[in-house]
Amino acid sequence: MPLQPPDAIEITAQASVTLAESFLNRGEPLLAFDAAQAGLKNWPGHGRLRQLQALALARSGDVERANRILGTLVAEGVADAETLAILARTHKDLALRSTDARRRAEHLRAGFRLYEQAFASAQREGMADDAYYAGINAATMAVLLGDLEGGRLLARDVREICLHADAAGESATSRYWREATLGEAALILGEPESAATHYASAARLAGGHSGNLSSSRRQARLLAAHLPGVDCGVAEVLRIAPVLVATGNMIDQPDRPAPRFPPALEPQVRVAMRERLAAIAPLAVYGSAACGADILCLELVRELGGETHVVLPYPPAEFRRASVDFASGDWGGRFDRALDTADSVTITSDHLASGSAATFEYANLVVTGMGKLRAQGLDTPLRGLAVWDPAAVGASGGSASLVALWEARGIAVDHVHLRGLRSEPATTAQPVSQAAMNARNPHGIRHEMRAMLFADAVGYSQLSEDQIPQYISGFLGAVGELSRRTAHRFEHVETSGDGLYMVFATVADAARYALELSAMTNGFDRAAYGLPESFDLRIALHCGPVHCGTDPITGGRIYTGPHASRAAHIEAITPPGQVFASNAFAAVAAASGVDGLALHYVGRIPLAKGHGTLGLYHVRSA
Repeated sequence: MPLQPPDAIEITAQASVTLAESFLNRGEPLLAFDAAQAGLKNWPGHGRLRQLQALALARSGDVERANRILGTLVAEGVADAETLAILARTHKDLALRSTDARRRAEHLRAGFRLYEQAFASAQREGMADDAYYAGINAATMAVLLGDLEGGRLLARDVREICLHADAAGESATSRYWREATLGEAALILGEPESAATHYASAARLAGGHSGNLSSSRRQARLLAAHLPGVDCGVAEVLRIAPVLVATGNMIDQPDRPAPRFPPALEPQVRVAMRERLAAIAPLAVYGSAACGADILCLELVRELGGETHVVLPYPPAEFRRASVDFASGDWGGRFDRALDTADSVTITSDHLASGSAATFEYANLVVTGMGKLRAQGLDTPLRGLAVWDPAAVGASGGSASLVALWEARGIAVDHVHLRGLRSEPATTAQPVSQAAMNARNPHGIRHEMRAMLFADAVGYSQLSEDQIPQYISGFLGAVGELSRRTAHRFEHVETSGDGLYMVFATVADAARYALELSAMTNGFDRAAYGLPESFDLRIALHCGPVHCGTDPITGGRIYTGPHASRAAHIEAITPPGQVFASNAFAAVAAASGVDGLALHYVGRIPLAKGHGTLGLYHVRSA
């Protein structure tokens, strides 16, 4: 690559900074992390990109890694007010999640000292924005440490800085943070009415910066819980629009025996959907893009100013042929425009599996999980919208199964009933079940959802001939003992030298077994079995529809397909001693209500052997 002049390098790096900042402002810390990570590949020492990477990690929940990145920056001499303040924020977050009183107090004190240092530094440099950011957080930390008077002294200083700051040429984002800071200062000073006024002003300035609103709302709730006479209702002024997951019936196929969504019904459906969506006013919608309700929803949410996130069960060209092009009119063009203008497009499977409902059920889980993870990250409600005829014939894996999933997970669902907009009744015949579809398969192979674990013994290839028996009896023996006593049992296992391939019925069992296996390996006495200290295990998790049947060669069970291959590619890039999972696994775990897991986003990582990139999560016990 030819060398670029410094100005060109800085401009290009600045584009990465701007992109990461925009994602953070929108409340998309995972995308912000990806943008910062991509920039750091070209400019690994860029201070602002490293700051933003750490801030994205902190907002997505991986506070420990954010703390390490920022600590390294400060150790390298990058001790500006902003870096110190973000590092202090990680100490605050670590304090709030700590169950040990001593560790909590240590992190609170460390955070307070850093915020105080950043406040003084910003004041010396005449940087008002950095000063009131660091100062108000120092005041909050004082409150959390039980020093209310000290917190109020700082809050008064911060209020003076905000009220006398030069507002000429101030951006909407800067005005937002000044009003939010004045609200926080008023809370600490025991003036909840003034706090509500400033917070309301901040909310009007927020625009589409839902990530900023979420951060201010959490801080207001935290303060309210530690201040005398303050109601948590003050934080509701900063409420964020809900995240929406959507499903709906397609336009009727030309040969459909009984009407469900005839093409002529589109104008009435659009009006009814627009009224419902205007009432919900979603921040973002996650859904598919079939002709009919799906595309209408994407178009209407975009018109209302919301984000659109498309999740397709297989690649767009195949999906368009199967679920769009049969309908008359410009549905194909509308499909293309919906994907072109979407904020993200996710393809859950590489291919269409003919006659399988599992592909669609999997995509439904990913839609739900992506929406749930986004709503949790913003501390806002998740709602569902179903545009359908519940009495009409529908395929397994369609709207009926998705609505049932939402209701089982306690997600509030709004309905637009097609039957009420139609004059003709619908048939009440039952959909074809997955079991019936599998029975029609001449090969006797079932296509079903499974969770998969691939593990690789790091250092196996360096073992001597005399060490291999020790590995088999010692390490594999310990894995066998774990497998016999665990409550999280696999239904299939294969071993091959240094590799383990396990199949589980649920993501919950796969994740919990993976953590047990990792903990067992970390405590395994390598020296007792003559194995090197560097011997370790890396574990990868994925889930998706796989082909299940009988292996014609061995007579045993077989679970195979593209999703099994994807799990193997993840294992090849997982760091030793860690458990990594695909973004789909994380989404399905969220949709399935799996608790007790801490899922921290790692970023989009290139897979082994040139198999593209995939968003990955680090899995740990919560």
